[in-house]
Amino acid sequence: WLKPGSVLGSPRVWERTSAMVYAQAAEKAVQYLAARVLDDEWVAKHDDVAYYFKAPLAFYEVGDHVSAQKALAVAAKYADAGGRGSVNAAYADIFPHYPWMWICWGGSLVNRKDLAERCFDQMWRYAVPSTCAGLVNQPYAGEGQACEADLFATAEILKVALLVGRSTEAERAAAMLMRAVGANREHMAFGHFYLRWRGEAEDEETPLPLICQDGAFNCISQSSPGQLYFLLAFPAMTLLEMAAAPTVASPETLRATALELLEYLKACSGVFESPMAHKVGRAAAMAGDKETARRIADFLVSLQQEAGCFQTKPDAMDSLDQTAEIATWLVQIQRDLVA
Repeated sequence: WLKPGSVLGSPRVWERTSAMVYAQAAEKAVQYLAARVLDDEWVAKHDDVAYYFKAPLAFYEVGDHVSAQKALAVAAKYADAGGRGSVNAAYADIFPHYPWMWICWGGSLVNRKDLAERCFDQMWRYAVPSTCAGLVNQPYAGEGQACEADLFATAEILKVALLVGRSTEAERAAAMLMRAVGANREHMAFGHFYLRWRGEAEDEETPLPLICQDGAFNCISQSSPGQLYFLLAFPAMTLLEMAAAPTVASPETLRATALELLEYLKACSGVFESPMAHKVGRAAAMAGDKETARRIADFLVSLQQEAGCFQTKPDAMDSLDQTAEIATWLVQIQRDLVA
């Protein structure tokens, strides 16, 4: 195995070697997925969106577009319900729109614009129209009604807006993300980032009413390992994607905010040894931070089982869910490493 600094271990060779390992791990992962989500008999016995909604992206990223289309056809059966009804409580109750984002993404890649637009319309019910803040738990009930907005959910709105070409909505969602980061800066100095805020928060001159509570879905604390690091990493990813858009205003500010989130995450206890840091690795690769991307991707690869999944129970719902996602990010990371 080559080490940086050895005769053959130049940074470029090291990056290509790592990238090859990630691509191989992703190929093994999609073979595991194919044996399940592309098997009609298996699908008939496993009726839950959590098994399927990320799989189309994994197949697409490894270049198997035919399988991506077939997997998307399975996932599309849940395009009306989204996460509602899933055994996964986060998808069923907190983020019922999350499956729509992935199905929208898959639809945009395999020329299913109708499906992408349908998922966008479903997600839009969970957005505050004036600010494009994403909501958790319940759809937007109307002006002046109680609601709870969330950083990760707002990043979802930004992503789907980019996917279906809604530039105005994307700009508003990005602005809301940056406003939430700004409201958190005094807390970040003490190792806390609060993810939620109350109400529509339309007045930009009024401080954002953060919900300063602990809890896995409420706060990312730098001092405690085992955090849901992806809740901050995905907003960083979407801000970086927005910053790279050709006609966006103030790309430097968007990128700087994303890098601020990434630096905060890198200082979190346990982030480099967590399966929940997959989006941190992807954000790092997008930002050009190859060392961080490799450290996280190397850890993820170390988790891969002989079956191809990244957890010990191959037929567990979470194994399929996480394997599809990790495979997707590994391919995208390896692509950035050799770019």
